[in-house]
Amino acid sequence: MSFKEKYARLGERYERIDGPLERFFEPLRRKAARFVSGKVLEVGVGTGFMLPYYPLDIELHAIDAVPEMLEVAKKRAEELGLNARFYVMDAERLEFPDESFDTVVSAFVFCTIPNPERAMEEINRVLRPGGRAVFLEHTKSDCRLVNWLLLKPLDLLLGWLIEDNTLRETHRLVEKYFDVEHEERLYAGVVRLIVGRKEG
Repeated sequence: MSFKEKYARLGERYERIDGPLERFFEPLRRKAARFVSGKVLEVGVGTGFMLPYYPLDIELHAIDAVPEMLEVAKKRAEELGLNARFYVMDAERLEFPDESFDTVVSAFVFCTIPNPERAMEEINRVLRPGGRAVFLEHTKSDCRLVNWLLLKPLDLLLGWLIEDNTLRETHRLVEKYFDVEHEERLYAGVVRLIVGRKEG
């Protein structure tokens, strides 16, 4: 079963699984949203956990590969009064012209994308020169002990449940495609907030 099928089965129940973690992620989501401006693309919006933190003056475009989750996000955006449009779309094949956005946001998405390098290429392509790419992701830890005792067992469980990979080095991929201007590492690097800028 693909990750799309697994997330589709979860639908609104996904919030019951991920929701308890939000008390840890909420401050980071709020901080990530401070780097957002202009015409914004959120890749992998899911059920819309990032939506409450966006400024109301942005033009938001949000994609997700799972229609069932996108419907939840749409309702949330309407309740928040956001100027937002939603699209069923894969991060690896963004159906937008080159240099379309001032900011691209990805929050806890690269752990499930089948081809993360292809998705990063696409984010770089649709971002305008000088634009920001904001990543809030869980990644392989800087501490081997954390990787062995926590992330590897979690990787087996989440991989089976929702095709989630907890040991990806998304921070290295960001460094390859963008000039990193801000990075914060939490919980020994298990969670990272990374802000990159596309060369102008």
